[in-house]
Amino acid sequence: MRGPADDPLIARVAGELRRPVPVSPGFDEWVMAAVRHAPPPLRVRAWEWLREPRAVAVSPLGGLAMAAGLAALMLAGTGVGRGIGRQTSAVRVAAAPAATSTVTFVLVAPGARSVAVAGDFDGWDPARLPMQRSPSGLWTVDVPLAPGRYQYAFVLDGRRFVADPAAPRAVGDDFGTPSSVVTVAGPARAVGGSL
Repeated sequence: MRGPADDPLIARVAGELRRPVPVSPGFDEWVMAAVRHAPPPLRVRAWEWLREPRAVAVSPLGGLAMAAGLAALMLAGTGVGRGIGRQTSAVRVAAAPAATSTVTFVLVAPGARSVAVAGDFDGWDPARLPMQRSPSGLWTVDVPLAPGRYQYAFVLDGRRFVADPAAPRAVGDDFGTPSSVVTVAGPARAVGGSL
C-alpha cells in the first residue's frame, strides 16, 4: 500500500515548499514604507475629523432658536419657583437714582438667628449687609447695584453660606461656597432670580 509520502510528485512539491526563498535586501524597507504610508485606522481618522475646527453657518432665525432653547434649558435647570427645604427667597429690582438699581434680596429662614447677604458687590463680607427679619421669618435687605452680573450667597448665623434657592446657581466657585447669580441689566430690570 502506498501513502501520500510515497508519491514522487508530492515529495517534490513538499521539497520546494521547504526550501528558503531568497529575499532582496530592499524588501524589508519596502514593507516598512508601505506600513508607514498606510491610512490610520477608522477610529483614529474619525477622532481627527471630530477634532478638526470647521465653520458653521447659522441663519439669524436658527441662531435665535438655539438661543431660546439654551435659555429654556438654563431656566429649567435652575429650579426657579421651587422652594428648597424651609428656605425660600426672591430677588426684586426697583429703579434707583443715577445708574444704579436697588436690588431687594429676600430669604425665608424662620429658624435662623441672623442672616446677611455677601457677594461680589461687598467683597464677600457678611458683616456689611445684614438682613432685617420680619416676625414671620422673612429676611430682607435692599442693595444698590450698578448694572452687571454678581455672585452672592446668604450667610446664616454668621457661618453657613447658602445659595439662593430661587436664583440660578453660579458656576465654578473658587472656594467651594454655594452661590447664586443676579444680573442687573439697568434701572428697574434684573435677570436671574428676579420677580
